[in-house]
Amino acid sequence: MPVYYWFPVLGCLGIGIMFMNIPPVATQFMQLFGVGYGGLSFFLSSLFWTHALAQIPAGLLIDRLGILRSLVISAILCTAGSLAPFLAPHGLGLAIFMRLAVGMASAMLFLAIVSVVKTLAPPQFLARAQGLQGAAFSFGTMLPYLALPIFGSRGWAASYIMVALMPALLLLSLLWVPRAPLQQKTVDANYSVWLSLKTVAKSKRLWFLGCCHGFSFGTITALGSWLPSVLADNSPGSHPENWGIATGAVLLAGTLARAGGGELGSRSGLHELLTKLVLGISLLYTAMAFLPGPFPTLAAGVCLAVCCGCAYATIFVLTIRTAGPGLVATGVGFMSTIANMVNVLLTLLMGNVREYAGSFNPALLVTALCAAGLYLWGRMLSRSEDAK
Repeated sequence: MPVYYWFPVLGCLGIGIMFMNIPPVATQFMQLFGVGYGGLSFFLSSLFWTHALAQIPAGLLIDRLGILRSLVISAILCTAGSLAPFLAPHGLGLAIFMRLAVGMASAMLFLAIVSVVKTLAPPQFLARAQGLQGAAFSFGTMLPYLALPIFGSRGWAASYIMVALMPALLLLSLLWVPRAPLQQKTVDANYSVWLSLKTVAKSKRLWFLGCCHGFSFGTITALGSWLPSVLADNSPGSHPENWGIATGAVLLAGTLARAGGGELGSRSGLHELLTKLVLGISLLYTAMAFLPGPFPTLAAGVCLAVCCGCAYATIFVLTIRTAGPGLVATGVGFMSTIANMVNVLLTLLMGNVREYAGSFNPALLVTALCAAGLYLWGRMLSRSEDAK
């Protein structure tokens, strides 16, 4: 298997594990730290916040340090940050601080991996490589649920070790990666940081791609969080726990679609494909709001996850092309920051509307309307570019 396939797969598998190493053993961590759900939520969410907020600074650093240095630094920080809590296993403060550090390092690691794909993959295989990378991340989020129960009461320790092990393996794998292309800096150290930010921030296409990634990646997150409750609401007498396996099947469909989306992206006009997928997302959210019963809603959820998964590779390939060769990491970081903001807003919208309106349907319709607006924006961008 070529390096531009297996290396990003290994790296993103590890990042997926970082994102989900806590929930399968959440009870053990609460007992370890002597806290309830409130304290656990700070520990759990700390990585997500720093991962999101560090995207743009990490991109600027990678474009100036070079991909290889950034890979080494971020992998070492992820490994060290995951092992440091063993110094004081019962210390919640240390655990949160280290998880914040791992979140920042994971942002740099992710953007460096995307840059590796752009640098090493031939153009005709770029979409496929990005699709496999995205599928690996999704599969990585499932692995802790499969592996950690094996360790019983020591699952909390195994969760730290799992996170530390993957970046260490990635460092070791650099021995088999051509390092010369990864040592080059894409931006001179004297090049203005402000000018780099201004260049990417002025790109309407990057804003559009960030919103598209937010509605696709954010939808997968929202489905994982709220689909069991949506299905339970549509099935009187059932509980969200009854729909856990069905939700897992939906997420698996989205994971497989990420790999398949890489094949679609290499054969079709990328912008046209993306706008069609966004339209599909809008229509499927509408269907979920109006379909009666849990099983039609579940079928719409599967189709929605597939649409979102297929969009992943297309979004990253278009982002790389839009940012240009000198600002790949900065451009991807900017796009990902927008996407993470949309992701958070989408998750909050679903929960709060259900809390105060008593139903998910208004939130599903609002999301459908926003996605429809995003589709129209994409059509306008396409027409304006055709007119030039």
